[in-house]
Amino acid sequence: MGVADQLWCRDADTTLMAAVTDPPAASDPSLEPSAESSEAESREVRCSAAYPLPHLHPVPDFVGLPSSRRYVTVQSKFVIAQVAALSWTGFAAVISFSLGQGLAELVSWPYAVVLLVAVVWIPAYLAAFTAITLVLDDPPALKVVRPGTPVTVLIPVRDERTALVATLAYLAAQDYDGPLRVIVVDRGSTDDTPNEARRAALRLRLDTEVLCEPDSDRAAARNAGLARVTTPLIVAVDPGAYLHPSAVRLLVARLSSSPSDTAAVAGDAVVRNHQDGSGAELLAAEYALGANAVQRVNALFQGALVAEGACSVFRTDAVRAVNGWATGAAQDVQLTWRFLERGWRVFYEPLALAFTTERITIGSAARRRARYTWGLLAALHEPGRRPLRFPFSRFLTALDVATPVLDLVFTIAWVQAVVFLAFGQFMLVGFYLLFVLPMSLAAPALARRYQRDVLDEAGLAVARRGGLGRLAPLLWTHAVQAPIGVWSGLREIQRLRDEGPDDVTQVPLRVPRARPRS
Repeated sequence: MGVADQLWCRDADTTLMAAVTDPPAASDPSLEPSAESSEAESREVRCSAAYPLPHLHPVPDFVGLPSSRRYVTVQSKFVIAQVAALSWTGFAAVISFSLGQGLAELVSWPYAVVLLVAVVWIPAYLAAFTAITLVLDDPPALKVVRPGTPVTVLIPVRDERTALVATLAYLAAQDYDGPLRVIVVDRGSTDDTPNEARRAALRLRLDTEVLCEPDSDRAAARNAGLARVTTPLIVAVDPGAYLHPSAVRLLVARLSSSPSDTAAVAGDAVVRNHQDGSGAELLAAEYALGANAVQRVNALFQGALVAEGACSVFRTDAVRAVNGWATGAAQDVQLTWRFLERGWRVFYEPLALAFTTERITIGSAARRRARYTWGLLAALHEPGRRPLRFPFSRFLTALDVATPVLDLVFTIAWVQAVVFLAFGQFMLVGFYLLFVLPMSLAAPALARRYQRDVLDEAGLAVARRGGLGRLAPLLWTHAVQAPIGVWSGLREIQRLRDEGPDDVTQVPLRVPRARPRS
């Protein structure tokens, strides 16, 4: 029995260890599926914590090596995306203007133009810009495949014993060649989390230091750990994040392969729903796709929303230069903003997978946007603010800050469009279906294809979608997300005011028993 098995035999649940140990053999050979079906299911990642993670294998060294494709500069990609999005918007404006006489007769031409701008032209531009950017996103190949730079992993924790032990087990399974040290910062746990962390580290043979910072928020805990870091690089990990065996290596490889002014690289969080059921699993899958699409756009054009708290690597000197993590609603966004202010870059490594468990609902994406906008506004109001280095960074920042206002404007106009439709005036809704919906559906299709390729390179597979799953891309549309965004944004702002600025309330990790596969 291996070290990880010995550790997890002490706990009631052994489900999580399916990802770092060999799966058990079937007890009844007559019930075994075909070899092809069994192999596909053994690689399948389900977006529900009710299912165990598949067996995780290290990513081969040849993945991400240089290819013969010609690299297009970021400046050129930005110009292409803008020209394409503006051309699509202009086409929509010409057609809707020429065919909008019925709408103008109903509300007057000036107000008809306002409604067209709110419901059709702006959403068409945003959807087209996102879709074209996802098409153009093609990160350069890794120059360093097996880095060996010493790394310190920072994990702030409070009353998350089981989640922390699981995270340590996955850290112990990393294929990283360099020295790896772990600093666990306990924020005042009332259970046996600090001692359990020490016992787990001993059994897993991890070089681990446990600090106690009672009554501290997540940012203060990370900063306390930062003061103890002696390595050039820091990997910030949330408790309960289960890192792919190659996650740390690929994060450091991307950082080492990037320009010298790169301060951080964000990982790819694969979110699994804490709630059970096919609908909950579907929501988590779409939530993860949307979050990763936002990360890809922001990584390409150097926006602050590339941040990912579950797993990211930072240059230690860069974090110290900006005085560490700031207390706020979105600490990683504020930290990324400080890097961008100084002209440093932040990138994204899609193969650095971190599997997380959250409670996902239909409003989770909107609440995430609200938190990030709140954090971005806090960063903008910090004293001594500097202009951003890249013009595309400034463009994305303006877009991110304006998102709540754009959602509100769209929602007000969309309600009127639905009322008009009820009275037989279908023109406004028709223009939306013609010019906005296709681009809104193109983005999730591109994100899903990209995720399938990433998981395939990691030796995994996307879970099969049923009939309901084929309707899931509709959750990305403005008609769904904007009204939810307005409501969820108001609730999130109120929650942040009531509960304080610390990061998102953590859901206690509960690993249900694995459900039988159908």
